[in-house]
Amino acid sequence: MMNRTRTQSERRLRVFQIFALCLFLVLVGRLWQLQIIKGEYYKSRATANRLALVPISAPRGIITDRRGEVFATSRMAYTISVVPQEFSDREAEVRLLSKLLEMPVEEIEAKIAGQTEGRYGLPYMPTRLIEDVPPYMLVRVSEHKVELPGVIIEEEPYRSYPNGSLAGPIIGYVGLINQEELARLGEKGYQSRDRIGKSGVEREFEEYLRGQDGVTEIEVDSLSRPVATVGARAPVAGSTLVMTIDAKVQQSAEDALRSQLETLQSGKYKHATAGAAVALDPRTGEIIAMATEPGYDPGWFVPRISDEQWRQVSTGVSGLFNRAISGAYPPGSTFKPFTAIAALEAGVIDLDDRILCSPSVSSRYYRKRCSIWSKGRSHGYQNLTEGMINSCNIVFYELGARLSVDQMASAAKQFGLSQPTGLRFTPVEATGAVPDSSVRDFMPGELASYAIGQQVTVTPLQMAVAYGGIATRGVMYKPHLIRQVIAPDGTVQTQSVPEVMRTAVLSDRTWDYLHHSLSEVTRIGTASSAFRNFGIPVAGKTGTAEVPPGDPHAWFVGWAPADDPEIVVAVMIERGGGGGASAAPVARKIMEAYFAPTGE
Repeated sequence: MMNRTRTQSERRLRVFQIFALCLFLVLVGRLWQLQIIKGEYYKSRATANRLALVPISAPRGIITDRRGEVFATSRMAYTISVVPQEFSDREAEVRLLSKLLEMPVEEIEAKIAGQTEGRYGLPYMPTRLIEDVPPYMLVRVSEHKVELPGVIIEEEPYRSYPNGSLAGPIIGYVGLINQEELARLGEKGYQSRDRIGKSGVEREFEEYLRGQDGVTEIEVDSLSRPVATVGARAPVAGSTLVMTIDAKVQQSAEDALRSQLETLQSGKYKHATAGAAVALDPRTGEIIAMATEPGYDPGWFVPRISDEQWRQVSTGVSGLFNRAISGAYPPGSTFKPFTAIAALEAGVIDLDDRILCSPSVSSRYYRKRCSIWSKGRSHGYQNLTEGMINSCNIVFYELGARLSVDQMASAAKQFGLSQPTGLRFTPVEATGAVPDSSVRDFMPGELASYAIGQQVTVTPLQMAVAYGGIATRGVMYKPHLIRQVIAPDGTVQTQSVPEVMRTAVLSDRTWDYLHHSLSEVTRIGTASSAFRNFGIPVAGKTGTAEVPPGDPHAWFVGWAPADDPEIVVAVMIERGGGGGASAAPVARKIMEAYFAPTGE
């Protein structure tokens, strides 16, 4: 009996020992996993719970023109922020702040709540109350610093635009990141207090312009209250963008547009309140100038735009709308070279054919007229060259009668019309429209209008690229705004190279016709008055695009020198009347600035 009892006890003891051994092995294994295998992970987690990283804003990169003229840089200014946990008497200190900052108590409390409360609240992070603080306010707060233990005066970089509104719509502006942007960019390190590019180059090249923020390491307790500063890392500025823009030519383009609009409004064309101009190098695709009027000063948005300035740029004729790339307009007679291309390549007309321009033939063209008839004259018999020089609508109505819509559309599309040019920019460019038979059927009268550019829409940038293709006899380069991106250490991160976007193939006869007739337009034709005594041969075409019931849009597109192109200029003035009188003079001033000796 005793032996049996002893055996049972030994068995229980053995089971207990085995159980204890297993438990010990489990504990040892768990400790091994926690301390050896995942030790670094939990160490970093513990450190993260102990340390809060407060960012030090990095200056954005500089933006310059092709010769180093600074368009955008950063300046240091002061921000008044608060850390609410450090208030000794929150209610009293907020009332004092309200008086010193001229800010309602409710607004201060709302800003603090937005920073400290909620799932993503960061109570250890300073809450910005006033940015880019005026000196008088800074002095006022400094005098009460002892009474405001929770107040911090921070020095931060703010965007600065030394040239004011010059190239403003190209440069774009910077603003506080919004919730939608934060949701998209949060994983890249952006935080709710960051400023980012909102439009233009500032937005499109944010990845280069944004620097690397520094950090201040703050030790916090279990309630995320700051205890002590334990370290810091200095910020690194963003990269420098060297643009293709020439500040001198850009200034000339903006001044010429603005002056011409004022002249037109003081005369017959009261509604000529907006326009655009693009100048580019047809040999590389570099954009030399891109003006849109009205424009705006990016400095208005630093640190935030006032209600009055916002109304100025966003209402009426908006300054935020970049007409050079986002405005799609009927091109009028500047489309005629593409109709001529279609006719010559299809063989429906010979250069010696003569077409009668007279009111007596209007019934043949659905009562459509030639502009010269309003002066009591006609062009008489015209060949295709004379029709281009004099911009005779009847000649091109006849071509419209001989061509299909697909033939005219195909000729225009060879030069990129109705397709994006590929310019890297924000906002994205408009594509315009060059419809063909796949879109709808065109009546004979509509084909006549199509031939003179009244059934299609284009952007000024598209027309500059297309005429660049005519100037180079078929080679069109992708337009671009950035020459180089230079890192803070001086190394070149990216370097632009000319990129052929498309090539148009035409017969030598057609190319010769285009160059000869468009050169004669500025010598003896519709643009001769604007380019009289210019000194450099220019080729181009005027346009007057009807947009009933208002006044027509004025166009000129051309290049110089005519026989060795260096610059293409497209000018469009909304409701500006005739292209020869309104748009061509602006193009001349832009070309004068480009060809002027350096230093003038």
